[in-house]
Amino acid sequence: MKLYWAELLHEEAPLALRRRGLLQVSGLVLALQLFHLGLAWLALPDLTGLPPWMAWAVSGFWGLLLLVVGLQFRSHARQPRLEPVRKAFWGALWLGVACLAAMVADRMDFPLGVALFLVLGCLGYGLVFGRLWFGLGKT
Repeated sequence: MKLYWAELLHEEAPLALRRRGLLQVSGLVLALQLFHLGLAWLALPDLTGLPPWMAWAVSGFWGLLLLVVGLQFRSHARQPRLEPVRKAFWGALWLGVACLAAMVADRMDFPLGVALFLVLGCLGYGLVFGRLWFGLGKT
């Protein structure tokens, strides 16, 4: 299998090769996230029995953490050539934090938080990946 990461960074490369590079970088980042989320699933303790205000407070903390990741994602890179790779990594970080928050909500037996964080994570990553995918054709 040929690696197309260099074509992703090369702006004069054909669009199909740049998109293959984006798929490879995104796949690698998501595989790493899946590994870390699997370790987190094994390490998180059972948190059932917490009072409802505590479940809302912990979910609020994870919501604020997602907000920080989202705001950090909007800052611009110093090297515009690396922008697609940076966006792929920040998008995967967004999805990872949202999935970790959903795991914590699941361990607290808080199904509303699980659904909310999973929807936020998938929507955010889908938007980032879609903007990257279609933005490669504009450069």
